[in-house]
Amino acid sequence: MRKRILLLIAMIAIFPYGFSQNWELVWSDEFDGDVLDTVKWSYQTGTGAEYGLTDWGNAELQYYREQNITVSDGMLHVIAKQESYGGKGYTSGRVRTVEKGDWTYGRIEFRAKLPRGKGFWSAIWMLSTDEEYGGWAASGEIDMMENVGHEPSTVHGTLHFGAAWPDNKSKGAAYETTGWPFWKEFYDYALEWEEGEMRWYVNDQLYQTQGAGDWYTAGEPFPAPFDKRFHLLINLAVGGHWPGDPNAETEFPQELVVDYIRVYEDQSNGVDVEPLSISLEQNHPNPFGDSSIITFSLSAEKYVLLEVYDAMGRKVQTLADTHYGAGSHHVGVEAGQLEPGLYSYRLQAGSSSAIRQMVIL
Repeated sequence: MRKRILLLIAMIAIFPYGFSQNWELVWSDEFDGDVLDTVKWSYQTGTGAEYGLTDWGNAELQYYREQNITVSDGMLHVIAKQESYGGKGYTSGRVRTVEKGDWTYGRIEFRAKLPRGKGFWSAIWMLSTDEEYGGWAASGEIDMMENVGHEPSTVHGTLHFGAAWPDNKSKGAAYETTGWPFWKEFYDYALEWEEGEMRWYVNDQLYQTQGAGDWYTAGEPFPAPFDKRFHLLINLAVGGHWPGDPNAETEFPQELVVDYIRVYEDQSNGVDVEPLSISLEQNHPNPFGDSSIITFSLSAEKYVLLEVYDAMGRKVQTLADTHYGAGSHHVGVEAGQLEPGLYSYRLQAGSSSAIRQMVIL
């Protein structure tokens, strides 16, 4: 045991302690805990008629319920079930950040595993918050990731724009994996949205760029409609014009599982004019068996994400996911159910990041 601990401590000395990014984290949900954070999200329930959209405007077959949204094991679960409720034969879930998280431009990234089978339509997307250019799709829609369950190896990124329905237009592209299908493992997705340009990524691979000439809103100058604030939506639909109905081979329940979703803003847009100084200290005690304290300091108030990763790079704990003021702060870390070994803890505050290692006995 002594030799093992000495080896782990020696490994700490060779790990890098910090790096920087071009994007500043301004909002995040790591889905820790056991309930949805309603400070960040609102439920949308029903058949769509409550919002003036019969069957959500797409001939969908589900009734959205709060009960179909759960949080466990550090993840959001959107669950589609075959059950009768509210006159529908299926239930599922839909949440959004409207008036709780709304942004103009930024990088949105998330990690997700998708459902499989005929009739499922999963989406992580954005809608205009204020609809300043008119009804859908004159004010725009940004589909960061869509998948229909009968295409298990394909996801789509699409923009909707033009004029109000039925004079709406769309443009997008598909990404097809050459590895495991999207229902079999988690994939990383990102959209980078800047003035006049959008870029879509899967596992850090750029697969689509749209810019000048790719979208418009009738009677408005480019880059309308994508120059106003938008909010996030996550939902799993059953049936609809695109995926079609479930068939005899479709298995229920199915889940859209989201590990995290994060929003960043570009410093070149005027964010963080004054350089941020951060300090991440070595946890004390270290090594430790039960608990330890991590201390960090900020030169200004920032959104902070403090996470623990195992030696394989897998996130195992989120210690902080909120705003902190300028000054020094102390956060406890518990060994809990973690196995003895080498771990790293990573602090991200604004566009600055730092990482250190610790050993659990």
